[in-house]
Amino acid sequence: MSAADEIRNFLAPILGTGWRLQFGRWMDGAKDARYAVLKPVGGVPAELVRRPQFTLILIGALGEDVSIASDAAEAVIEATRTSAGTLVLIQAGEPVSSFTDDGRAMFEIAISTITN
Repeated sequence: MSAADEIRNFLAPILGTGWRLQFGRWMDGAKDARYAVLKPVGGVPAELVRRPQFTLILIGALGEDVSIASDAAEAVIEATRTSAGTLVLIQAGEPVSSFTDDGRAMFEIAISTITN
């Protein structure tokens, strides 16, 4: 299982129902849906211990209160403080907030991992 698969398995129960998990790029389908997009961004050179890095982008639904996406970002950060799931280590950076062109709340979180 890849680090991306392990992170998706880690995130799914934290985010709960109502979030559509996507990998690589955001594919907007419905304005009333929430999206969690996991994107690989590289990491240090592969050795015995791998350290892949990702960004997680949480995009709220159109017209939805900003606090829903913000609370989801905080839940992800808190979860990484207490567990790494099946990874050796998972660390989340501080969320960076912005908005999509149509006004949906968006939070981007840097995620560093260690796998073996």
